[in-house]
Amino acid sequence: MRPPILIVDDNHNNLKSMEALLRPLDAEVVLASSGTQALRELLRRDFAVVLLDVQMPELDGYETARLIRSRDRSSSTPIIFVTAHHRNEKSVLQAYALGAVDFLFKPLAPEILTSKVAVFLDLHQKTVE
Repeated sequence: MRPPILIVDDNHNNLKSMEALLRPLDAEVVLASSGTQALRELLRRDFAVVLLDVQMPELDGYETARLIRSRDRSSSTPIIFVTAHHRNEKSVLQAYALGAVDFLFKPLAPEILTSKVAVFLDLHQKTVE
């Protein structure tokens, strides 16, 4: 069974770009265009890692992360924040305070993104086994 990755971004082009970057990994990629949709996906199943955009309407990435962390089942799911806008220390610290494992800035370097995600896919696979 291929480990699932959840990508959350309100921009369709960003979703498709990240999906294409992660295609070489042996994983199932699930796309969510909002924090609310991401939470619905997390109610259905567990994910090896969540790539979470910071700036989204309605439920931003920080609030989505708070809600992910509030559920026992997803409280330890690795979250990597991704943003093109919040390039300041306060934003990064806020993400880590919410339990983020990393904070990446767009445009994403493909090698960095895939290597970071691959680590969590391996950890997830080992946990399942």
